[in-house]
Amino acid sequence: MGKKKTGLSWSEKISYGMGDCGANVTVALCSTFLTAYYTDTVGIAAAAVGTMMLLARVFDGVTDIIMGAIVDKTKTRWGKARPWVLWTAPLMAIALILEFNVPGGLSGNGKLVYAYLTYIFQNCIVYTANNLPFNALLSRMTLNVQDRASAATTRFVMTQLTTLIINAVTATLLSTAGWFWLSIIYGIVTFFMCLICFLGTREHIGEDTETGVVQVENVPLSTALPALFKNRYFYIQSLLFMFLYIGIVSTGSTTFYFCNIVLNNLGYLTYISMATTIPAIIVNLMLPKAIQRYGKWKLMIGGAFLMALGGLIIGAAGSSFPLVLLGLIVKGTGMGPIMSGIFAMTADVVDYGEWKTGVRSEGLVNCCTSFGMKVGIGLGSALCTWIITMGGYDGTAAVQPASAVTMIRFGFGYSGAIIAVICLVLCFMMNIDKYIVEIQNDLEAKRNTK
Repeated sequence: MGKKKTGLSWSEKISYGMGDCGANVTVALCSTFLTAYYTDTVGIAAAAVGTMMLLARVFDGVTDIIMGAIVDKTKTRWGKARPWVLWTAPLMAIALILEFNVPGGLSGNGKLVYAYLTYIFQNCIVYTANNLPFNALLSRMTLNVQDRASAATTRFVMTQLTTLIINAVTATLLSTAGWFWLSIIYGIVTFFMCLICFLGTREHIGEDTETGVVQVENVPLSTALPALFKNRYFYIQSLLFMFLYIGIVSTGSTTFYFCNIVLNNLGYLTYISMATTIPAIIVNLMLPKAIQRYGKWKLMIGGAFLMALGGLIIGAAGSSFPLVLLGLIVKGTGMGPIMSGIFAMTADVVDYGEWKTGVRSEGLVNCCTSFGMKVGIGLGSALCTWIITMGGYDGTAAVQPASAVTMIRFGFGYSGAIIAVICLVLCFMMNIDKYIVEIQNDLEAKRNTK
């Protein structure tokens, strides 16, 4: 008999985090620079960009449901979620390169059509096929709550470092290499990070310790879908993902405009990224022990409160850079526990569904949370463009009107605070921690009897 797996190794946790780093190269680049690339480099109107990003999410909902069902039906010697990280790795690179290279010879309408097609291909097809199985992977790696929290924390620290690096070096690389070579460099990095994730992780739930082959239970959609609708936490989790990413992406997309127009110095973008990510990283390094003592739920509530407070400080700061940094530090401190907690809690939602209904469906649960996240990304990007459009922003103008400056400030500060308050209410409703010990004990007993 093989030795029973008792916990995830640090190499597995780091490898798992690399998968999200690969995806986050795309997310960080798109959330901070794609809108500005479309408006200021390609010359597409901000309102048209916002509409495109919103409409794409309608199609995204269809691909998420399809992909969730595909993951639940996937059956390979590597498991059901992990192989998709490998299969989509080259497509992630190709999609990113296509997205940031709109042909200059196209007409205005031609550029918009190209942007639609490549944005949908990257966000609604390739990213869905990569990130939905990746999110489902954690619930198949281990049932241990602390292992999941530790893996999620490690993942978040790594992705925040990735975001920090992307935001710090992109402006410099752009001035020397241009969008074409920049997208190729980032595409190659994305590919290898996804490859490392596949090679360094395992699906231990259902794994035969003698052969290493994962035995996968095939759950029919006709069985999984009704069970999913009985899982109340997946509704709350999906909404929490949506509003959290609306706030993150809308303010992130506004960062370029805030530095360039309000602060009159694009070089501040690096410091703004550092003020947000470094506190989040520091908090996350302390989270595993804090989760053991307080649980994910209480820490997520505290994180949402700090995010709202930070947004209020930023909104009131105007063009005072020190006050802006203070607000970002407060906001970043709050992002630590809520970002790590929400991904670890998705695996708990999978367990809760199995505990309540007897049906385990990683694919469908994660398709709903992934849909919430990606709708949030789309709405967040659209919200940024709508806000600056309301202020009369014109990407081709040498000087922006005062109304545009006012709306950019609102989009970077107060709108984030409003959305954080909504996240705070949803966090109060997401108390799955009260069941988690009973859930883990019952599911472990169930597996030991098989």
